[in-house]
Amino acid sequence: MKRFKHSILMMTLLGILTCPLLADAAPQKIKTLVVTGGHGFEPAFITIFNHPDIEYVHAEHPNVNSMFTNGDAQKYDVIVLYDLWQDITDEQKKGMLDYLKSGKGLVSLHHSIANYQDWPEYLKISGTRYILDANGQTIDGRHYPQSQYKHDVLMDISVVDKNHPITRGLSDFQILDEAYKDFYVSPDAHILLTTDSPLNDKNIAWTMNYHGNEIVFLQLGHDSHAFFHPSYRHLVAQAIRFAAKRPLAKPLFNGNDLSEFTADGNAAWKVENGLLIGRQGPDNAPGDLFTRASYSDFALTLEYKVQWPANSGVWFRYQNPQTAYQADILEYKNPLCWSGSLYCPKDGPFLEINENASLVKRYDWNSLAICCQGDRLQVVLNGETVADLRNDLSAEGKIGFQVHQGDEFKDMEIRVRNAFILPLN
Repeated sequence: MKRFKHSILMMTLLGILTCPLLADAAPQKIKTLVVTGGHGFEPAFITIFNHPDIEYVHAEHPNVNSMFTNGDAQKYDVIVLYDLWQDITDEQKKGMLDYLKSGKGLVSLHHSIANYQDWPEYLKISGTRYILDANGQTIDGRHYPQSQYKHDVLMDISVVDKNHPITRGLSDFQILDEAYKDFYVSPDAHILLTTDSPLNDKNIAWTMNYHGNEIVFLQLGHDSHAFFHPSYRHLVAQAIRFAAKRPLAKPLFNGNDLSEFTADGNAAWKVENGLLIGRQGPDNAPGDLFTRASYSDFALTLEYKVQWPANSGVWFRYQNPQTAYQADILEYKNPLCWSGSLYCPKDGPFLEINENASLVKRYDWNSLAICCQGDRLQVVLNGETVADLRNDLSAEGKIGFQVHQGDEFKDMEIRVRNAFILPLN
């Protein structure tokens, strides 16, 4: 963990993992203040706040804590700390406490674990402290040595509270990130995530109840390995929604069975270890699997992996075979196009084409996001916007997954995990 100041110019950021911010976005966005300063970071960090229900402003120390005294902080529903800062006056402390006691939200990320080392009340707020003092520090009667860090550690992350609103439906995952060792965690912390990495302490994410207000801390988030990791992006967005007491994205299916779907055709579908898996049925039978529920305006995020050759896709606003859209998962020759292309049986066949084969992770998990608001449709594949257009063929419908016909696809398999939907109306 390095301690230095870093500033960046706010700029237009492309290649986001979830839906781009929309000019005609849904009402009641979560007004979010993102705080940096005292520690460097990659500009890609800002992209993790690009969600259709979140509106953010970036502010940097030393000009932040005065917002707690001049009333500006109260304009925001949630403050996200990604700073490493010590200077705060008594008046500013009182302002921060008043902000939190009024029910406003706080999400603390990564190196903000080392903030305000000489302010005992902040320890109660965050429930944690990374010890900067070379002589260590005694907390709750236990002496902690100076905390340690190590970059580029591959960590297995376990979801220990699978029923919490922030983590519900999220699978265990692996991430390359900065490890922290020998830091304090309050016994009152409600643990969400853990790791078994010997280079990191066990607890890695939690909530703290402070005067009836839930504070969220996520240790992860050092660089782009985290910023573009779908599970991390999902966790940050869910933490902000939770802290703001707003609707959270929900799992598209329960991860146990197919009770929330209906099948059309004779493809073979099953749920195994939380994965939705589809293959051709007997005699190469094709088919589709649809949600029982219909959706109009929404943001859908998921991860998929296929066994090639393959022809599949994610249906959305599906009413019938002609009135529907599909984010394709395929390799097509005429016209030449790749996964992420937007297919429409009636108005297409393709409304927009992904011509960049390098975006596709052919043998690994891919991140796909679909955002619909009114007649605006957006598809984002592995952090790149591949379709952004307006079409009013279908205003609502079911979400579904396809197994295509054809002997050439007899060995195809589509796997889906971490599918979350956030209604936007």
